[in-house]
Amino acid sequence: MLIAAGVSHRTAKIEERERVALQREEVPQLLRRYRELYGNGVVLSTCNRTEVYVHTGHRASETPPAELMEHLADFKGLDFACDIPDYYCLQGEEVPRHLFSVASGVDSQVLGEGQILGQVREALSDAAEARSLDAALARLLHEALRTGKRARTETPIGRYAVSVSSAAVDLAREHVPALPYCRALVVGAGAAGMLAARALRDRGIQHLTVTSRTRERAEGLAEYLGAGVVPFDRLAEAIAAADLIITSSSAPGFLIEPPLIERARAIRVAPRTFIDVAVPRDVDPAIREFDDVRVFDLDDLQGVSAANLLRRQQAAGEVRTIVADAADEYAAWLEGRRAAPTIKAIVERAAVVRAAEVDRTARDLRLDDAGRDKLDKMSAAIVKKLLHDPIHYLRDADDTESAAEFLRRVFGVEDD
Repeated sequence: MLIAAGVSHRTAKIEERERVALQREEVPQLLRRYRELYGNGVVLSTCNRTEVYVHTGHRASETPPAELMEHLADFKGLDFACDIPDYYCLQGEEVPRHLFSVASGVDSQVLGEGQILGQVREALSDAAEARSLDAALARLLHEALRTGKRARTETPIGRYAVSVSSAAVDLAREHVPALPYCRALVVGAGAAGMLAARALRDRGIQHLTVTSRTRERAEGLAEYLGAGVVPFDRLAEAIAAADLIITSSSAPGFLIEPPLIERARAIRVAPRTFIDVAVPRDVDPAIREFDDVRVFDLDDLQGVSAANLLRRQQAAGEVRTIVADAADEYAAWLEGRRAAPTIKAIVERAAVVRAAEVDRTARDLRLDDAGRDKLDKMSAAIVKKLLHDPIHYLRDADDTESAAEFLRRVFGVEDD
């Protein structure tokens, strides 16, 4: 059985999401833990969700999905009951429907955003490298990618899609006067930082500066966009010069705290708007206490995505049809795959019993080779006819898992 558990923008506030957010270097370690516990596992970690997927097989279907979050809490050094109260659990056919919706952008905070496909591809690559994929999970991730691509090529949702970074800039337009003429600073030069900087350029902002803990990345992004670059150790000066600051680093803790703001204000006193699209957050909420500072985080982007929801609703409906069809196809494949080991075990068991009985009978009747060959062919035909109905019953069963368990007990076989 497939099981999954996680937290996302739909269920948990950003404070809770950032507790379980994973740094890139943590993912292989966590995957090794799930592989040791279950034999497989996939971790999907984005700015708005952290999810774990496991295929337990038919012999461990009683594994509660919540157990996956307990292991994640332990890995992060958290108190599961206190620190992760708002998680969700999925099992069986709920799992592909959910993941395919995620990959298609209809479960995103900003409806239709396209970054998620790259993140699903990254989750697949990480699991493959950690050797934590089994056939069911590998197929699940590949089908998720295929479904996400179909959603973007067969419906208009891709044309209406807005990335989190673009939504951040739309939010800035509401709160920063004369946005094209303001001085903007992007903190972080990874994928999210690049998208944020490009979105700012697309909105006509002329005065754009980039900084990052990795100088080479900042210089590369600045050259690509024709922006300025400032060393990260001069962050206070960069903030002092800026009116709008978008942060998107992968730092494990706050980069911007009250003392840094004090240093910036000592250089230049002016209203500043911070939009923090990082998880964990880059901006300490304590800086909201400054009268001339406004801070927005990912949860504040809900309003931006909601404003665009109506015009994308039709596309989202088409995508959900694609998702449902893909989930049904995957479920049918998985059901058929569940039947195969049991069928193989029954056939092999019958072959062993038949061979033993043919040997015994041929010996008792002192048959020559020709007689033994006739006996062998007759017994094979009888066994094939006797197994025909049970095998078709299993292949056509509405509940393959229960039917397989029933036949394993009847024939006294194990398929592991």
